[in-house]
Amino acid sequence: MVEFPRELLRRQLSDGLNAMGLGVAVDADALDTLLQYLAELQRWNRSHNLTAVRDPQEMVTHHLLDSLALLPYTPEGRLLDVGSGAGLPGVPLAIVRPAQDIVLIEPHAKKVAFLRHLRSHLGLARVEVHAGRVESYRPAEPIAAILSRATASLAGLDALTQHLQGGGTQVLAAKGPGWIAELQEWPRATELAPEIIPLTVPGLPPRFLVRWPKPRLSTDSTG
Repeated sequence: MVEFPRELLRRQLSDGLNAMGLGVAVDADALDTLLQYLAELQRWNRSHNLTAVRDPQEMVTHHLLDSLALLPYTPEGRLLDVGSGAGLPGVPLAIVRPAQDIVLIEPHAKKVAFLRHLRSHLGLARVEVHAGRVESYRPAEPIAAILSRATASLAGLDALTQHLQGGGTQVLAAKGPGWIAELQEWPRATELAPEIIPLTVPGLPPRFLVRWPKPRLSTDSTG
């Protein structure tokens, strides 16, 4: 059985967030809840195989820090986590932003059960779990941003969520270096002209955020 060295993991997480410039954005209570999430993920993983990453120190890097790298680019408003799986990136973001509405979309029953357990166990009152595929999801309220992490190629993600795009809704896709090949195979890439934003995650190879459309600059009415 893999151990869960909480204090070591807390230092690793805190150091990683500081290195990413996010230390101020994540308070002590959120740090504790992020570690609770990790402990539940490790516990459920023994019987449900929710993620291929088993070592808790690797979970800090591959799951928590990689998800929270999206934090500076995530707008206010209702967020949609497509293909949430074990709750990534939606659950870490919900822990750090407890007042923000986040919908976790996941079609697989065992992962849905885990997400619903997390919602109750961690007290994530503003999190909604939708059991189903994103293609059939029809929100009653506007979506500020669609989030994706290892869900599909850029072309695939665009096709799956096209009915949710428009009206200022952003799409934020976390990618590795493979985004270059995906961009070349994406029919709407030229039309949508996505931004490519380098992300720095300690302990991981280069990561990138592919974002479209480009956010509108707010106007200063006083100037």
